[in-house]
Parts: sequence; C-alpha cells; structure tokens
Amino acid sequence: MTVLVEKEATVDLLHAALLVAKLDNEELDVAAYRMEVERMAREIDQSLPAAAGESARLTTLTGYLFAENGFHGSRTDYYNPSNSYLNEVIDDREGLPITLSVLFMEIGRRLGLNIVGVGMPGHFVVRHIPANGEGQLIDVFNGGKPIPRGDAARIVRSITGSPLRDEHLETTDKRAIIVRMLRNLLGIADATTVDSDRVIRYLDTILAISTGSGTRAPNARFSTSTSPLNIQICTK
Repeated sequence: MTVLVEKEATVDLLHAALLVAKLDNEELDVAAYRMEVERMAREIDQSLPAAAGESARLTTLTGYLFAENGFHGSRTDYYNPSNSYLNEVIDDREGLPITLSVLFMEIGRRLGLNIVGVGMPGHFVVRHIPANGEGQLIDVFNGGKPIPRGDAARIVRSITGSPLRDEHLETTDKRAIIVRMLRNLLGIADATTVDSDRVIRYLDTILAISTGSGTRAPNARFSTSTSPLNIQICTK
C-alpha cells in the first residue's frame, strides 16, 4: 500500500482516520473497526428495498446513525481527545464534527452515496452530491440536519465573527481531512501540555502528509520519530 497517492479517489479515508487514532494507541485493531463499519453499512443496506434511490438511502443512513444508534456530537466534553479517535467515536457514539463526518462519509460511500467533506471554519460538515440536482450540506454533528447556506453563514459567523465565503464551502480533500484531525489533536495537546511526545508525533505526521507527493517511490513509508507506527494513507 502506498503512503500518498496522486488520485484523491484512491485514498482510503477510513483506514487513514483509524491510523490517526493508532498514533496514541498502538494496540488499536484497525481491521476490527474496518469490519464494524462494513457491518453497519451492510445492516443499513439490508434494511433497504432493492430499488431504493439516493434519497431513501441517505434518509435511512441518517436515521440509523442518529435515531436508532444514538450517535451524537460531543457537547459536555468537546475537547476530550477521544472525540478525535475514530475507533472511540464508534464505541462511544460521540465525537467531533469531523470524526462523525468521516464515519458518515464512509458508510455513505458503501451505500453508493457521494458524500464529501466541507471544512467550514470551526465546524466541519458534509455535502451529499446526488447524481441529479444540487448538493445538500449536512451537519452531522447535529444529527444529520440539512443546512441551507444561510444557516452555514450563521454558524461560521458565530464561531469566527467573519462572513461566510464561497471557499468555505469547497470540498475538502481526504489528505486535508486527516491533517485537520491531527491539528485538532495538536491543539488539545498544546492546551493541556500533558505529553510533549504527542505534540511531536502529530507535528511529524502533519509534516509527512503535507510534504508527500506522487513522485515518491510507490513503496515509500513515512514514520514518526517517536512512534514505531508507519503513517500510511492507504489505497484499496
């Protein structure tokens, strides 16, 4: 598996997000959590009629995660690192906007839905892009609620004090999603100053991802200086 690849479509976002969590928990069983995501997608798929369209699949995905299984945005312990570890988000059914969005995107992809990340300032959301018609922003942190542009503008202004700009609603590529997850962890580690090794791990990994290019050897590996974990953004 290559570390970084030129084509965005081949980056395995689920695997990469789990490897972020593994930076702080080397015992994490990545394969087990991949299987759990596959199980959830399969359970949703089996509940759908054979001819279910995109709208029905999206509605069923949203209901399955938030109404039936209780996934929700963390409000009382927002800055707990557990909210940034995708495996713990799956276990606890609680997380940050970006980790919940990754889960939503990855299950959606397995259901044939085109769902992309949108890295608004201070609040990560997703966009469902149907085969026909306009895309719809969705706030996964708030129960998969559809949000019109006006609501998105209010969210951005409430967090940053600045107006929403068109570039805030552009698709965020998968590498940028992983870097944003790492920056969240870095911010928590900087604020708590409990573990300088964590800060170094996150910085090393951000640098490895940010400086990688498609010109590197196909079997290249990036390693952090303080962890035996090879940070791989993997392809299928």
